[in-house]
Amino acid sequence: MNLKTLTYIVAPLALSAGVIWLSAQDPKATPAEGIRVGELAEKLQAREKAVAQKEGDLRSLEQRLTTLQGTLDKDRADLEAREKAVKEATDQLEALRTRPPIDPQLIRTYEAMDPIAGAKALKELAALDPSVAVSLLAGMQAKKAAKILDQLTLTDARLAALLSDKVGLSKPKAP
Repeated sequence: MNLKTLTYIVAPLALSAGVIWLSAQDPKATPAEGIRVGELAEKLQAREKAVAQKEGDLRSLEQRLTTLQGTLDKDRADLEAREKAVKEATDQLEALRTRPPIDPQLIRTYEAMDPIAGAKALKELAALDPSVAVSLLAGMQAKKAAKILDQLTLTDARLAALLSDKVGLSKPKAP
């Protein structure tokens, strides 16, 4: 309970105590100042009703605030979960875009190979480390990479499609 609410409760009680004390005094001992106990009692009752009404309003607002706080907490948790999912997706995309550096000599070697032998070697390389196979294909000249992928499609079309997809995702888009 805050200070304002406490004031609304204590002030009428103090006034009531004062009125009771005044009414208990000997009328001859107190000078007549025009204080009417009836008017004070009516004012006190009106004040008590106003305080009770404000307390009810405060309880209602507290309940609404609690409900809104719960909704806000739920929305915050949902937003954090979405942020985490976006971060993970961004990290995965970045991992696809960054590929390990491949020695240009190795790229030239694969380009010079017979497409059938290159496809077999690429299949074995993809089994060991797919990211290296993707980087190798991405570094090759398009025509030579196409011949090797064509031969790879004859033996393992799924692998050829997977490597093609990853090469496409790893290459930066031209403006």
